[in-house]
Amino acid sequence: MNFKELFDKCVDFIDSKRKSIITVSLSILGLILLMIVFFISSDELSIGKESDALLKSIESRKYENASQYYNSTLKKEFSESKMRRFNKSVSKKIDKLLLTNGDKYVNGQITKEQYLALINTINSLNGIELNIERIIEQAKRVSEMYQEENIDYDTAMSYISISSTLNAVVNELDVYKNTIKELYESRQLYKTATEHQEKKKYYEAINEYDKILEEDKKYYDLAQKNKKECIEDMYDYYLEKADESNTQGNYEEALQYIGYLKHYYFDDEKIVSLEKKYQNNLSLYTLTPEDIINIISKKSGIKKKNISIDSYQQMIDQEKYYYVEVFEHGTLIDEILIDAKTKSIYSYKDANKQYKTTYSDGYFRILKDGKLEFAINEEKAQFTLKNKLEEKGNKYKDLYPVSKEKANRYIDNQEKLDKFLGDEKDLYYYEIVNKGWFKAKEVYIINMYTEKIYFISEDDIKEY
Repeated sequence: MNFKELFDKCVDFIDSKRKSIITVSLSILGLILLMIVFFISSDELSIGKESDALLKSIESRKYENASQYYNSTLKKEFSESKMRRFNKSVSKKIDKLLLTNGDKYVNGQITKEQYLALINTINSLNGIELNIERIIEQAKRVSEMYQEENIDYDTAMSYISISSTLNAVVNELDVYKNTIKELYESRQLYKTATEHQEKKKYYEAINEYDKILEEDKKYYDLAQKNKKECIEDMYDYYLEKADESNTQGNYEEALQYIGYLKHYYFDDEKIVSLEKKYQNNLSLYTLTPEDIINIISKKSGIKKKNISIDSYQQMIDQEKYYYVEVFEHGTLIDEILIDAKTKSIYSYKDANKQYKTTYSDGYFRILKDGKLEFAINEEKAQFTLKNKLEEKGNKYKDLYPVSKEKANRYIDNQEKLDKFLGDEKDLYYYEIVNKGWFKAKEVYIINMYTEKIYFISEDDIKEY
């Protein structure tokens, strides 16, 4: 049989069995397709099963198990293409889980530690691709919740800080972090301002109220309202404080209070008048260290370069003085008070402590209760004695001051006088009263602080 006859037979066979051949071919093709579908379905079922297992571990907070399962088990068992399909499938589920837990943390349903552990676990799943836009939307909501005071600062900031550690996040959440921080700082300023206002520190309160963010509408409106109250309340209070400072000799402080008021009451005649008054007091009654040294040098004759001082101001009977410790070549030589108005110098002198200075205009001492007492000068002591003698009709020719040593010449009972002076522990001026020829001179002592006069007779010492 030649080739042509064989070919004709095959054609006849196929033609006679056409239906059967088509049926068998289609069956084989269907079986192949069914096998392909089964294989694909089986693969997808496997991916779904494994992703559910991973998600279950994460939801159960078995974070270490989940990380090991993903990185050690699945990556070894799955091919690269299957792993890519797995990551795509599980990413959507983890996206949802992440956002759900973010809401739970913000609402206080899970702890900070739990939320942080979830983030760290997600970061360990290297192939997962998160939807960053949804994370940004949630961060924005958290920022808005803080502004509306639905969550506290620590929760809002920790949410942003923890979420920012996600591998998918670079600096996209910084804008909300900064917004929350600015709102917090603004509200802290408001809190500080209200504390200042309660303590009547109106100037400080207004400064803080002016810093409140306008975007934080609730607190901005409150700040403006409180600022208006401060401006109204500060007028009488700061005028009172300014007068008090002026009375105490703190002229700079008095002017400071006036300065606070001028900003809001710039055309107030009373404030303008007081400012001029306090400025005048400041220029007249304020002594710099250099001024004090010049006064001491002029009175004492000591060279300025040899004088050093320690000083502070104080008010005595509503008059301003400077208490000064005077040093010459570093050695303390005097304690003085300088009258800021008259520039008079008063040296410290009492029975226990006095300085060998002769340049002072008078003396002072400090009593046990801390009060200061000024001594009368010698002229005043003599004047007081004259008045007393005339009042008692005690005639005399003249009287004159002497030192204690010279007075002793006219005193017979020296021992008694020493005992008197020792008991009294005070300081006296000595005056001799000359009653004329052939008459004994009389000795009087005048207490320089109390102005009491004592007559020293042969037998006794009596208050005159």
